[in-house]
Amino acid sequence: MTQTTETYDEAIELLKNDNVRITKQRTSMLDYLFNKRDYYVPITEIDHKLRQEFSRMSYETVYRNVEMLEELHVVETRMFNNGLRAKYQCDFNNINHSHFICENCGKVVELDQPSIEDVKKKIPNFQIEKQHYEVMGLCDECVKKLNTDK
Repeated sequence: MTQTTETYDEAIELLKNDNVRITKQRTSMLDYLFNKRDYYVPITEIDHKLRQEFSRMSYETVYRNVEMLEELHVVETRMFNNGLRAKYQCDFNNINHSHFICENCGKVVELDQPSIEDVKKKIPNFQIEKQHYEVMGLCDECVKKLNTDK
């Protein structure tokens, strides 16, 4: 089932503008990631889901599609302790943004980026090429679960 939200439509348009074929497999991957857009999803989970739908699809095809979608800024990937994960990139007008990322479940909360002017004051003679800011830890649900399991 294809989503009809503005950012989903923008993602499809981005693919079309880059002459990427809109296949059932790619649409299914985008749907899955869009519906989990607040999480970094393990590539193995995406692979498992797509192979249930498309039994002849290989892990390499899944990985190549994630890689291609990342190059187009439709998804973001991050390496976690338990492997590579992908997240639907929902803010096409703000590719440089910050996150809190739960290291356990992959939940993501968007954050305002620290002021570049504040950073420049602390390192006045440095040349800043790009800024990347992430806060890592455990989300409230994982903290509760951890405390309940004790």
